[in-house]
Amino acid sequence: MIKKTTSKNLGRSVRARGNTYEVQIAKELRELGWKDACTSRAESKAKDNAGIDICNASPLNIQCKCRNNFASPIKDLKSIKGNNGYYDIVFQKVVNKGEYVTMAKKDFYSILETLKTEEIF
Repeated sequence: MIKKTTSKNLGRSVRARGNTYEVQIAKELRELGWKDACTSRAESKAKDNAGIDICNASPLNIQCKCRNNFASPIKDLKSIKGNNGYYDIVFQKVVNKGEYVTMAKKDFYSILETLKTEEIF
């Protein structure tokens, strides 16, 4: 018997895929040195409600999206309500097409200035 896919089941599948992507990004950040990085689902309901998916990744406010097609990240960037002076960043995984990171240009330049000031490059 073939099961009919309902919008309820599809919603669960999409949510599960998004949760898996958040866990993956938190793990990658831990491997890069943010030893306490974790999903906001595991850490803070308030941060989750503020559109921040990854906690303990200072100085970053990270929103994660896993989609079938690339979508403009502007709405996602504007949905982050960190208000803590951190850089707002959207990680976007497009299934079978790659992963992308988007941030405001002023934030990117700020990071470059810090790298230059600290003589990292």
